[in-house]
Amino acid sequence: MNNNRSSFLTYATAFVGVCGAAAVVSAFSVMLTSPSAEDLRISRLSQQDAKQEAEQILQDKCASCHGPNAAYNSDLNHLTFGMMERHVTGARRAWLMEGDSSIRRDAVDLFKLNRTLEQRHMPPTSYSAIHWGSRLTPRDVAVLRKAFAMPEEGENPYIGPIMPAETPSAEQAAKIELGSLLFYDGRLSTTNTVSCSSCHDLTKGGTDNKAKSEGVPGADGKPQLGGVNAPTVFNASGHICQFWDGRARDLQEQAGGPPLNPVEMGYAKPEDWNAIIAKLQQDPDLVARFALVFGERGMTAETITEAIAAFEETLVTPFSAFDDYLMGNDKALTDDQKEGWKLFLAHGCATCHGGSAMGGHSFEYINTFGDLRAEATPADYKEGAFGRMDFTKQENHRDLFRVPTLRNVELTAPYFHTGTVASLEEAVRIMFKTQSETPVTAKQVQQVADFLRSTTGYYKGKKLSELRPEDVTPAKYLNPQVNQK
Repeated sequence: MNNNRSSFLTYATAFVGVCGAAAVVSAFSVMLTSPSAEDLRISRLSQQDAKQEAEQILQDKCASCHGPNAAYNSDLNHLTFGMMERHVTGARRAWLMEGDSSIRRDAVDLFKLNRTLEQRHMPPTSYSAIHWGSRLTPRDVAVLRKAFAMPEEGENPYIGPIMPAETPSAEQAAKIELGSLLFYDGRLSTTNTVSCSSCHDLTKGGTDNKAKSEGVPGADGKPQLGGVNAPTVFNASGHICQFWDGRARDLQEQAGGPPLNPVEMGYAKPEDWNAIIAKLQQDPDLVARFALVFGERGMTAETITEAIAAFEETLVTPFSAFDDYLMGNDKALTDDQKEGWKLFLAHGCATCHGGSAMGGHSFEYINTFGDLRAEATPADYKEGAFGRMDFTKQENHRDLFRVPTLRNVELTAPYFHTGTVASLEEAVRIMFKTQSETPVTAKQVQQVADFLRSTTGYYKGKKLSELRPEDVTPAKYLNPQVNQK
């Protein structure tokens, strides 16, 4: 009897224990998975209310380094061996909380903020160790994501596929064809030999594959050399502005630059357009085309550059293997290319090389964690290009260059504004060394380079690497013996 009672008590105790444990586990599960009151409050915030809270978070936790009035105490800076100065200077160079659409489009600000929310790597540990409470909390992250309608963690907001150029209307098609003729016309130069295509050869990735482009001859009879490497004309229509220093606001203004550059096409003054127009007006076909496209506006500097810009806007390169992958074809990339893509995202490359063109949306410093100028140039190389500062003359713009597109980059060597790096792998290595704090292996460099090769797209129905002069050049300019008079 006692044994039966003892067994019953044992089983009863075990049952109660199991039920109690289950209750505790269930309670913890609810606590861990159920939204808190704060989670629910944030989810119910209007975007406008969330923005007000977000602005306060940014002001309280980010503006001390990233704000336009960021400063530091010189005595404390001395005691920290310059750490405070490094924090503020580095932060302002990476992202300045001051709306300046001439430096960076809003989307790039969001790319940078999104990466910070995902990585939680800001502020640096050395900063938050001194400034307690400066780190972003989960609540801060939720509010910021709500305020700026940011994607969920793990989603890639940085890069989308390149879309084909829209089919033009008949009127626009006539302007594009005229622009194509002018793009290849050497009569825009004093010698009748240098055209837009001389530096932006569509069969060479939209570049000339030279360190410095050759312009009209100088006093010694030799071609004069440009100051920087010619960037590609492909996919340039979406850039924030044109040229490495951004001195042209759009493609039309860019098209008007080289003809009046004494080094490039030889002319120098605005009135020299009269000499260019006088030459072009000797061509009855061009005169008729201008009359058809522009009517009473006729042939002017404005209509010439407008037509060239209209043509250049069609120079987009969709249908790359990477585009195919972005649209859902997992087999479009090799395993190494997929690893390269992951590394590209993990190291933050896409925050600057974002958008469908993978670049062109912002100006960034070339020496964030190392001196790119020293890495990318041989000891005897003389170059005086300092990026945005060359145009604005502002010292804080020194070494701030417009980010180039990485589409079709395997075809656009040599690399950087210096044009001194011939290998894509070497260019990737230098970028990791100067723009990322995390070391990478030679294998990882190779994987990223392999990934970048997957971005080579198509134009005129052919892969860019397979284009020939006859695929892109107007028939009247195909024969090199034809003298453009």
